[in-house]
Amino acid sequence: MHDRLAAAATVCRRWLALYVPVAALVFGASTLAGFLLGSAIPIESLPTPEAGGSNPFFPDRLTTVSIAVNNLRAMLVMLLGAVSIGIVTVFGLVLNGLLIGVVVALAVQELSPVVVLALLVPHGVIEIPALLVVAAVGLRFARLTVRYLRGLEEELVTRRDLREAGWLVAVAAVLILVAAYVEATVTLELADRVAGGELTV
Repeated sequence: MHDRLAAAATVCRRWLALYVPVAALVFGASTLAGFLLGSAIPIESLPTPEAGGSNPFFPDRLTTVSIAVNNLRAMLVMLLGAVSIGIVTVFGLVLNGLLIGVVVALAVQELSPVVVLALLVPHGVIEIPALLVVAAVGLRFARLTVRYLRGLEEELVTRRDLREAGWLVAVAAVLILVAAYVEATVTLELADRVAGGELTV
């Protein structure tokens, strides 16, 4: 057991210690930028259920499968950094951060902060770390590619790299599925209860 824990700690140091903070910084800065951008958008300009639109803060057609497919797609985009010297991974972090920031900024114009937190926290505490782990994998592979091109590494990737990355991606995928289930079955119901049933459309 001790050997397994030590091995897991080594993998985390190798793949996550540097790259997760970098990914979190990019994601956090993008989220803040999205929030500032979304704050400038008048809530009155958005479509409403009364006008034939849908409620942008409490969609009623989300299922575990649809959420999981969407988030697994985002996970795959993060992984593409491995073959794009990190460019696609950074793009994915920025795009997701901007989107979340804009949605939160719009939501707080219409909903109470408590309701917004209820819409984000239950699944977000699982989903966001999973995406950051996958982004870290993409960024580390990007760095290995750069080092190989500069002649600092004898091999582009090793079997150990592939094995460890595979495990991390597999764990992240499981977390994405769990987060999708929580979002579809817990988050939406909890937020609607916190809002007193006013979110259901």
